[in-house]
Amino acid sequence: MDGHNFERLKAHILPLSVSQVFDVARTEWALEAIEISDEFDNCPCGQDIKEHCYIRNRLNGNATYVGNVCINRFIQIDTGNLFDGLKRIAADITANANHDLIEHAWRSGYLFGENEYAFLKQTALKRKLSEAQIAWKTKINRRILAQTKVRNRTQR
Repeated sequence: MDGHNFERLKAHILPLSVSQVFDVARTEWALEAIEISDEFDNCPCGQDIKEHCYIRNRLNGNATYVGNVCINRFIQIDTGNLFDGLKRIAADITANANHDLIEHAWRSGYLFGENEYAFLKQTALKRKLSEAQIAWKTKINRRILAQTKVRNRTQR
């Protein structure tokens, strides 16, 4: 963890953290939401980004966003294939959400009960679904997209 980008990120995160030691401060943060934008923005590290990770400090309530690379590399919160799953259902509302997106939706309260969670997990790898299953999956996917921020910058 070194370099100009890391120093810029550190300078952004530390004033928002309780600890002033970055290795401790990064553990104070949790992923709260994600966003895929149509237009580029800048991560606090200085890189152009379209994939935003909104994080909140569990100790003091401060909030900010960082790019997908910074959250994985420096903050060390693993987003896995979360953005890939989100892009998949944004492109095709009937598509199967991947495991990481299902888990994020469950933790974030976007799914209504264990039935929806179990349904998404059971059908995640299935290619052929009944019309009723497709309709239910579409309804759930629309809710996930509505709750997750997938929009252009003018809608922010």
